[in-house]
Amino acid sequence: MIMQLRLGRLFNNIDWLLFGSALGLSVFGLVLIYSLSWPQENLFLRQLAFLGLSAAAFFIIQSFDRHFWRSISLPFYLGVLALLVLLLILGETTRGARGWFYLGPLALQPAEFAKIACVIFWAATLERLNFDIANWRHLLKVLFLVALPVGLVLFQPDFGSAFILAVVGAVMVLYTGLDRRKFMFLALAIVVVGAIGWGLLHDYQRGRITTFLNPQADPLGAGYNVRQSIVAIGSGGFFGRGLGLGTQSQLNFLPEQETDFIFASLAEELGFVGAAVVFALYILLLRRIYRLIKEGENLFTNFLLLGIFTMLLAESVINIGMNMGIFPVTGITLPFVSYGGSSLLASFLGLGLAQNARK
Repeated sequence: MIMQLRLGRLFNNIDWLLFGSALGLSVFGLVLIYSLSWPQENLFLRQLAFLGLSAAAFFIIQSFDRHFWRSISLPFYLGVLALLVLLLILGETTRGARGWFYLGPLALQPAEFAKIACVIFWAATLERLNFDIANWRHLLKVLFLVALPVGLVLFQPDFGSAFILAVVGAVMVLYTGLDRRKFMFLALAIVVVGAIGWGLLHDYQRGRITTFLNPQADPLGAGYNVRQSIVAIGSGGFFGRGLGLGTQSQLNFLPEQETDFIFASLAEELGFVGAAVVFALYILLLRRIYRLIKEGENLFTNFLLLGIFTMLLAESVINIGMNMGIFPVTGITLPFVSYGGSSLLASFLGLGLAQNARK
């Protein structure tokens, strides 16, 4: 009987459309990763294992009520900050960024979990303060709590994750309303953080941004990735070339085809039809979260849901945009689809928290 009650809490009141849309996106990712990594199946098997872990985490996370997450928001936030500091000291450098802990064959990216910890803590803080954006003390305190993790991630440097954290924090603050003076102050703060962030970037990261502004400036260097991505998307046509038959991705003209540029790989192999199905699944997923925001009954869950919604929307729009040459390449992965255990687990943790708001 006790076991039945515990299992009942795990599966009680689940929004199956929310979970199903995320699972569908993850299956698309698995199929593409298998196609891109075959005959070496290590990437596929790792992602499959993380999908199982992430799905289990979703059901476990959503079984706790919001009071639990509010109560652990501060230790969770401080723990993640400690990990980010430790990462700058002990983390291994990969592609110019010190962003991962390596545990044998596994790589842990703390910045992904920092997004979840920050959303929970910022939501709890905004509720506890009964946040008034016209109150300078409130505004400065919240901006400091947002800037702290953003700065630590910039020092790695991981501009993409820092940008997502900054966008999520800004949207949560702006949700409370903004007068002209506070808007000018916030705009100034963004300019200052942007200037500091530019100074912390490596030359290749600055090159990605300048190439975005002038794609033809270095077509065989910094502009190469975006040019190959656009070619891959265009060559897919309506139905795509077929799984395993994409020339740009399979012949390695397209770099990072399982992570940053997986959308280009999808469009090349599955065409407009495959991309349209992925778009539909994202719209369904985000619509379910937006519906929960409209039904929210307290400040904490509203802020929490808004943070999760903004995180997933920003990541998906920016990743697809950089694949199409609309945004600069920032290393932001496509939620649920791109290869990466930390990203997949963090995305399902966010969905578990969103589902938690229904209880």
